[in-house]
Amino acid sequence: MIVTCRNILNLPGLEKMKVVAGKGGLDRGITWAHVIEVPDVGDFVKGGELLFITGIAIGNNSEVLLKFIKDIISRNLSGLVINIGPYIKETPKGVIDFANTAGFPIFELPFEVKLIDVTQIICRAIFARNAHKESVNNFMREVIFEDINIDEEMLDRAILYGYKREKKYCSLIVDIDNFSSYIKKKNIDDEEIISNIKNRVQDIVEYVLDENNKKYFYAVQSDAFYFMVCSNVENIDRIAESIRNEISKRMGDITVSIGIGDECSDLKDFKCVILEAIKALKLSKIFGKKNCVIKYKGLGIFRLFFDIETNAEMKKLFDENLLKLKIYDEKNSSVLVKTLIAYLKENRNLGKTAEKLYIHRNTIKYRINRIEEILNCDLKDDETVFNIMLCIKIGVFLRLI
Repeated sequence: MIVTCRNILNLPGLEKMKVVAGKGGLDRGITWAHVIEVPDVGDFVKGGELLFITGIAIGNNSEVLLKFIKDIISRNLSGLVINIGPYIKETPKGVIDFANTAGFPIFELPFEVKLIDVTQIICRAIFARNAHKESVNNFMREVIFEDINIDEEMLDRAILYGYKREKKYCSLIVDIDNFSSYIKKKNIDDEEIISNIKNRVQDIVEYVLDENNKKYFYAVQSDAFYFMVCSNVENIDRIAESIRNEISKRMGDITVSIGIGDECSDLKDFKCVILEAIKALKLSKIFGKKNCVIKYKGLGIFRLFFDIETNAEMKKLFDENLLKLKIYDEKNSSVLVKTLIAYLKENRNLGKTAEKLYIHRNTIKYRINRIEEILNCDLKDDETVFNIMLCIKIGVFLRLI
């Protein structure tokens, strides 16, 4: 379970810490705890930290305190703990109102409580959680990505991490959309900041899974998070949508695409269903989609394409059926391929196709006749239409159209 502003209140030794504002943000994950007294924290934080202050540099100046809080919110910190005492006697009402509106947690701690003790308690909890994460991650990377034998020793390790043979596990991969482009656009080259962004995404995924009382295994590779969730496929759809929406809400301009594979019980099958989720995500990229959830079971005939060892035969089939039309479009700056796709999607209905493309019915009729001439085919023939629709899907898969 991730360490959040909410669950630190349950840690032994933090009984005297209380929330005074921003309860709507208590599920923010905490990456570390720092005691900082300087108003300008930019050089000392990376994002996700819980800050502690005594107020020695701020005093009872509520305007300076409010400016300080606005600054740390803009830096994606998780919360603020104010050591109530001689420097800040109470949290100002204006600060409380602002934090409540922003959903930014503010805690109060009596001055007699030693900050070093409190930060050590929190940091130990974070360290223990991170050590467990790393251990599970290493184990799952072996299971998913390496060619190993799932023997009794591996099963014993899996059981130690909570694996139950009688349960169903569904594969779910969360991939950050265009992450390389994002960090380049934001001029982010600090590896620690990049790592913190990924950790925040993972924390949100785990938060949603925890909220749904789901047990899970996971591994991290590059910009993607590989999960095996103790759930059936039917329930995972709703959870995946919750993950996608929660990340969009909390991470601003960062979005994710989620691939869902099938379910299994045997540890040996984890790699197989993860591969299905990978294929689903690959197809979403081919389609140019992002911020979406895509299921392997919903790929239809595209599933067959992944198991064809070479693309040569698919390319040949496309060329035999559609290449002439594609070349015609390129030479004449026409849109007959687009028209054909729309026509077939609308079940060869001229009127509906015209509405879809915002053009006159007679124009569609002319274009269809021209397509039949170029391809030397009859679009009223069902077998011909089947072959052309198959080749359209091949063209999309191979990015030919």
